[in-house]
This record gives sequence, structure tokens and C-alpha cells, in this order.
Amino acid sequence: MSRMTNAAVPIHPFPARMAPELVYASLSGLRPCSRVLDPMCGSGTVLRASVEAGFSCVGIDVDPLAVLMSRVWTTPADTEAIRSDARSVVEQARAISEDRLDRIEDEETARYMAYWFGAKQRLALSRLATVLRGRSRPTSDALSVALSRIIVTKEARASLARDASHSRPHKVAESSRFDVFGGFIQSADQLARRLLPDRIRETAKIRLGDARSLDDVPDDAFDVAITSPPYLNAIDYLRGHRLSLVWLGHRISDLRETRAGSVGSERGMAPSRGVLDVSPYVMTTPGARFSARHHGWVTRYASDMQRVLREIGRVVKSGGKVVLVLGNSFLRGAKVDNVKLIVDLAQCAGLALDVQEVREIPARRRYLPPPSTRSGALDSRMRTEAVLTLKCA
Repeated sequence: MSRMTNAAVPIHPFPARMAPELVYASLSGLRPCSRVLDPMCGSGTVLRASVEAGFSCVGIDVDPLAVLMSRVWTTPADTEAIRSDARSVVEQARAISEDRLDRIEDEETARYMAYWFGAKQRLALSRLATVLRGRSRPTSDALSVALSRIIVTKEARASLARDASHSRPHKVAESSRFDVFGGFIQSADQLARRLLPDRIRETAKIRLGDARSLDDVPDDAFDVAITSPPYLNAIDYLRGHRLSLVWLGHRISDLRETRAGSVGSERGMAPSRGVLDVSPYVMTTPGARFSARHHGWVTRYASDMQRVLREIGRVVKSGGKVVLVLGNSFLRGAKVDNVKLIVDLAQCAGLALDVQEVREIPARRRYLPPPSTRSGALDSRMRTEAVLTLKCA
């Protein structure tokens, strides 16, 4: 399998993306016709590598933008049509009168847009969004991704926020000169260059869903599952993604509900019967501000990941392989040994540890904020991730 595949070139910014080389290694040696699952698919790196390698795959995520970009990245597309349709959309958007624009009925979402976007950009984005929502063409999803690419960015472009692509947006201006229409056309051109549809050799099915409850997936449906579970309290994907999702028809209240219920979110859970005691996995340091409330967050994370691993163990065939890429967390000065926690939970779910490796996280992928303490030991752990290879019983 060639290592120079398109899975190394993402089509949209995404924090802490799965390292493509890990996916290539995990796919090597699979039998022809093997089926691949990524139940927390994120930007779609596992899925793109799978379809290029000739394996059918299924991707699931709770984040609507992750599902959209993964679907576009794994679906053969007419790249010239993307370019020409982008120009057509801009022509229609320029011509549409303000009284025909789709109005935001939800006041909270409208206030959110007014805070994060300048008046000039809001009007242009409203024009583009109105045209895109009124179209149903093969290029529609790709053009929605092209729109998102000028919003979820490192530097402020269509929005007034910096670091939206790192999931830590903060407002840096009150107005902007950014040309939304020109940026959209340029984004569509760049997207078309990255898609390379001729490399797609198999099909991917991608949908919204929750890895904790794969009710519509039958037992023993996959030969391998490859995924990167979220780190506890580390990356809040929807915090940045909602900047573009509001222009794609999503309400802030709905996104807040999804965000609050995601694995790894800051939700507490009191210890109760049948719930794992997470105390052995938490190591506090002098000056740590780790409280009972934070202990509840770790308990909730453990409970969620227990459900995820049970579902993975159910849908992967006996003898099949499960590859998890994850790291440890730092919470209010305490180190949470996610790796040991996941290994123990996996064994309870019938997944036996085969290989455990530790690798350096390349500097370009270090999207996580540094730990609050300057301890050399903690800082070094933030620079590594574990790759767990497990076997299904």
C-alpha cells in the first residue's frame, strides 16, 4: 500500500487529527473485502485511507460538520463541477435581494451570528447560505465544506474569531474587510484540488450517530475498528465548528445539547453501583485543584467509554482487530491515566490488549493546550500518544 495517499492531505481544518501513518499501518495486512469501522470518525482520515486501500467502511460521529467533511472526502466528485458551481452560487448570491434571504427565526442563533461575524460578512454569508440551502445537486455537500473552510480557520477570515480551527475561538476584531464571495470561490478551488476522486476504490457510509449506542449496526459486522477516542476535557470540537454550522442550518440550542452530551465533555457523574471507581487512575500533584466535581467528570468519561468499548466489541468479529489512538489527560493539576483506564475497560468488554506503543506527537499536531503546571514530566506526557492494538474475543 502506498504511503503517499490523499489521506495525508485533509480537506478541512480539524484539531488533533488522526495521524495518517497510523491508519496505513493498521490497514496493512487486512484481507481483501475486509470492512472497517470508525465510530468516532472526526475529519475522516481512517475512512479516506480505507476507501483508497480498497476497503469498504462506515464512519459515525455526533458532530454534523465532521460527518459532512468525511462524506465529501470519501465520495467521488466531479471537481470541475465543484469549481463551476461555486462561481454559479456566487453569481446567484450577489443577485438575490435582501427580502428573499433566509431569516434566522431563532433569536439565540441570530445573536451568536451578530457577535462572531461582521455586518458585511453576515450579509454575504446569508446570501451564500440561502442559495446553497435552495440547491440539491451532487456538489452541494462539497460547496458547504468550501463555505466552512473560510470560517473554521486559524486566523480571522469570514468570522471575527481567531483559532476556530483549533477549537479555541476568541474574538479579535469588531469588523472585517474579508471578501466572503472571493474567499468562497478560492476555497472551492482548493477543495477540488485536494479531493482526487480517482483514488477512491471503495464505498464509505457516513452518518450522524453515537458510538455509545450503535443500535442499527449488527453483531460481527466489521473486521477492524480504528478510532481515536476523545481525551477527557481536552478538545471541544463543536466549540469551533458551530461557527460554520449555524450557516448550514443548525441552531445554537441544538448544538449546545449535542456538545454537552458528547464523550469527554465536562459532565459530572456521582459514583454508583456498577460504575468503575476511577480513583486509581487519577494522580494528583502538589497544588492540584482536583475536586469531587472533577472526579465526577472522570467517572462520566469512564462510563461513556465503557459503553463505547462494549459496542465496538459487539460489532467487530471474533478475532478482529481494534486500534485505539489516545493520550492521557491533565485536569486541574491532576494527571488522569486515560490509557490504563481504557485498557482495563477494554478487557472488561472482551477486548484483549495485543500491542501497546507510545509515539511522539509531531509538533504540527499538538493542538492541545499545555498543562497548567510546568512540571517536566507532565509536559512530556502531553507530547506523546498511545496506540493500543486489541483483539476481539
